[in-house]
Amino acid sequence: MELTYMVRGGDGKEYGPVTLQQLSVWVKEGRLTGQQEVKRSDMDRWAAAKDFGELQPLFVSTTASPPAAAQTMAPSAAATGTADPALYSQMKSGGSWLYLVAVVSLINSVADFAGWGIRFVFGLRMTQMIDFNIGGTNPIIALLLDIVLVGVLVLLGLLSGKAHIAAFIVGILIVAIDTLLLFPSPPTLGLLLHLLVLFFVVRGCIACWKLRAAH
Repeated sequence: MELTYMVRGGDGKEYGPVTLQQLSVWVKEGRLTGQQEVKRSDMDRWAAAKDFGELQPLFVSTTASPPAAAQTMAPSAAATGTADPALYSQMKSGGSWLYLVAVVSLINSVADFAGWGIRFVFGLRMTQMIDFNIGGTNPIIALLLDIVLVGVLVLLGLLSGKAHIAAFIVGILIVAIDTLLLFPSPPTLGLLLHLLVLFFVVRGCIACWKLRAAH
């Protein structure tokens, strides 16, 4: 999901939401200065525009001549609310993996409900167990339970992308429990994929914690 920004103008009014590309145009036109307050869609607080890592190059590129102006636009070492691009990317990636697991698991459940006879190796073991134990006698109930579980993962993916550590922790617990359900079977591709998902979600959680700590 693309990030958007709100801008607080000199008249005290709030403008937006707008994309990073639109902010770039405003900076070039002189409508947005580094001192104006901006709030990104994944943040709960306002901060000076120059304190955002992704916006700093825009202000540097518009201050070519006067050295004093260049110093004014330089990033502040004590700035708060500035997202490290690498950490932010890792956090978003962790949430995206929860989305992927949810989508593949839903496809598997629908395929089982429709009797297509196909199933991806990658997907929740929980939904597979529901389909196997309940789907034979109550296929509609089994599908509804699968949808609820998938919906929970989608919600966790959404909240994780908005820097909610609790959502990451619950997501990690679900994936970890689902991984344990694959034992004591011999190592399979499905197990390796579960471990891969667990790695990226945990990495995303750590990145989320570091970003929040920086605030």
